[in-house]
Amino acid sequence: MKIGDLVRCNYQPGSSGYNTATGCMKPMLHRIKDELGIIVRYRDELSAVVYFPQFGYEHPLSRRTLELISESR
Repeated sequence: MKIGDLVRCNYQPGSSGYNTATGCMKPMLHRIKDELGIIVRYRDELSAVVYFPQFGYEHPLSRRTLELISESR
């Protein structure tokens, strides 16, 4: 998988990240499991940031939770 690829998310995260000000996890506002997204960048060799245009939302995910739908050129 590479940047620009269309992927399907096979995992539903329980939170959208960590709030350093409160020390608590932020609630997950979107249901992204089974939704299509586009890989926009890599955090490291194991995780990618996926943009879900239907929500206007980006989320970091393990590459193991993503299914390749269509490769970018």
